[in-house]
Amino acid sequence: MNPKYPNLLSPGKIGKVELRNKTVMAAMGMSQSDGGFVNKAVLNHYAERAKGGVGAIIVEVTCVDSPLGLNTKGMLIIDDDKYIPGMAQLADVIHQGGSKAFLQLSHTGRGARRKIIGDQPVGPSAVAMPYSYMMGLANETPRALTINEIKAIEEKYAQAALRAKKAGFDGVEIHAVGYYLGQQFLSKTANVRTDEYGGSRENRIRFHLNIIKRIRELCGEDFAIIVKLSVIEMGKDGGISMPDGLYYCKKLQEAGVDAIEVLAGIWSGEAGKNQKPESAYSDCMAVALCLVMKIGLMLTTGKKKITLIGGGRAQNPVASEKALKSKQCDLIFIGHGLLAQPDLVNLIDEDREDEIRPCIGCGHCVDHQLQHGERAICSGNAVLARGDNDYTVTPALTKKKVVVIGAGVAGVEAARIAAMRGHTVDLYEAANEVGGQMNLACKPPFKQHLGLMKPYLERQLELHGVNAHLGRKLTKEAVLAMNADAVVCATGVTPVPLKIEGADRAVNAVDILNGKESGKNTVVIGGGSIGCETAEYLAKQGKKVTIIEMTDTLAGNTGKTDQTILLGHLKGHGVKLLTESKVEKITATDVVYKTKDGKTNSVKADTVVFAVGGRPETTLYESLKDEIKEIYNIGDSNGGGIIPNAVYEGYTVGNLI
Repeated sequence: MNPKYPNLLSPGKIGKVELRNKTVMAAMGMSQSDGGFVNKAVLNHYAERAKGGVGAIIVEVTCVDSPLGLNTKGMLIIDDDKYIPGMAQLADVIHQGGSKAFLQLSHTGRGARRKIIGDQPVGPSAVAMPYSYMMGLANETPRALTINEIKAIEEKYAQAALRAKKAGFDGVEIHAVGYYLGQQFLSKTANVRTDEYGGSRENRIRFHLNIIKRIRELCGEDFAIIVKLSVIEMGKDGGISMPDGLYYCKKLQEAGVDAIEVLAGIWSGEAGKNQKPESAYSDCMAVALCLVMKIGLMLTTGKKKITLIGGGRAQNPVASEKALKSKQCDLIFIGHGLLAQPDLVNLIDEDREDEIRPCIGCGHCVDHQLQHGERAICSGNAVLARGDNDYTVTPALTKKKVVVIGAGVAGVEAARIAAMRGHTVDLYEAANEVGGQMNLACKPPFKQHLGLMKPYLERQLELHGVNAHLGRKLTKEAVLAMNADAVVCATGVTPVPLKIEGADRAVNAVDILNGKESGKNTVVIGGGSIGCETAEYLAKQGKKVTIIEMTDTLAGNTGKTDQTILLGHLKGHGVKLLTESKVEKITATDVVYKTKDGKTNSVKADTVVFAVGGRPETTLYESLKDEIKEIYNIGDSNGGGIIPNAVYEGYTVGNLI
């Protein structure tokens, strides 16, 4: 055991289930099942985390009532005995890795999509799910469930738990967070019933207490029950107060629930200027809620016997150890950190924290499922939910001399994997540092976690023996003289020139983010992610900022959740947003633009910032592609896109060489 973390790495317990340490992998949907059935991708995903040292694994959101309760087309299902064999395999691979296995049971309720379930969603009441900037979603008005239907769903939860037990799971978790049915019954804004399931706190938690009682009848006292609970639901449409949350914890404790995973929720259509995206979340941000519930239980009941699981960006072992040592919580749940780094806990235990791939909080793992209807993806972990989740890196049959040009995330990943396979790899970068666009992306407000990627990339190059040559811009002749067996071009982008009158007055957004001063009145030309983030950067300095964008969409190349938050920030800072407008010219005092209806207007500008993006820098690749037999072009120089795709290209090419 690493002596720096005696609390985190010491044994834990959920009910009568003993854990090898106090870490719990939170349930996170991957949407990678085959029609609800466990497949190789699901098995490999959880097997890797179990082998990675986590104490307990709560398998992702699993539907107890399909199709009505489905969230995505790839959601796991356990509403029939036909799913038990696959679930048994899943429980077995988790146990083989040394972790205890729990299955999260859920029904999506009013959050379900008609295009997925083929029908109108259902909920406690006919109250539509409001738009939330946290998820970028809203939904149609559901049909209110009848009492008989509610009781039938309660039994489906209980029967699902029994199937989980038959499959070999150590327990289940009842999902009562976010936009799922468990949360909806507890919220006074989602649940406006006046019968035995609504009105008072006592009635709103009846659904859960009935489920828990029935699970105990079917599964016994040794089978552990966890509830994932929002103890407060904030925002205009929020319907759970802190006293409500404490009352629910008290009733769950009385009902014999073994543990509560403590979280908070929010319903707000627009983010204020100080609301944070995940890329700025603080470490262990939800742990304080555990302490509030602990104190509340002690004051109202005289005892706290239920296990409280806290976390929220808890991959930082220093913060997690502190939370446990101060007894703010009993166990630590880790979510996205385990998606980025499957063997996170082992690396902590082995004092290899500098090798941990960070979660940068980009949100693509969520957005790719909810917005695009696909599997989760990750900006750091190229394997996550890709194919069969096979983390095996096979040694190359023929060892080669490999040259990688460009040390952004794509280039470094290609170099890393190629070196792991036994090739001799030299990495060349024109700048004096690795990281590429990530070094710029971490500079706007609320993007600090993106900066965690650079030290990880540097350590990986060192760890795997990649010969890094920084400050070296290569020519065609220099590359050919190296006589490499394989060349990978990851040369990024070059700025698109601004071809309008007065363009010489404009400065590039890159220069602004690197510290160049701007005037009081600033106009940003281009409303993509870099334009909007640069505008926020300037607005927070007190500048009067205007964005002019040709299309009807701002920050359209940003994940939906982050886009919503960013636009909320811009509005909160009073940034003027001009869409469907084309800049005509830049004068000594103004920017002249034309709106979609053909009208010409102008806006005062002391400084004009050019942020219309870049085009793939393929000059070197084009000059080499007919000269070198094995050559690849990846990342932004291959068309760009989102970070996860660049990393995946690097990983793929590293395995192809």
